[in-house]
Amino acid sequence: MGQYEELFKFAAKAGSLEGYTFEREKYESLSNWVDNLDGMYVSLAGDVKKDIARTYRGVLSRILESGRGSLEPSIRVRLEGMAAEVEKEFGHGP
Repeated sequence: MGQYEELFKFAAKAGSLEGYTFEREKYESLSNWVDNLDGMYVSLAGDVKKDIARTYRGVLSRILESGRGSLEPSIRVRLEGMAAEVEKEFGHGP
C-alpha cells in the first residue's frame, strides 16, 4: 500500500459524506463534478497517482456500476475513459 492510498480513501469518503449532506437550492451539473475530479487527478504528482491508482480505479468502477441505469451516456463514456487512462498508465484493474 502506498503512502497516499489511505489518505485518498479518507478524502474520498469525507468528500462523499460532505456532498451527501450538503443542502442545495440549485444542483450543479454532473459533468462539472466529473470535470473537477478529472482535473484534480491530472494535477496530482506522479508518485501520488501511482499510490492511489488502484483505489481511484476502483472508485471509478463503482461509480460506473452504481450509475449503470442513471448516468447519461456522455458521462459514462467520460468516466470509462478516465478509468482506462488510469489502467493504461498504472495497470490497475478494479
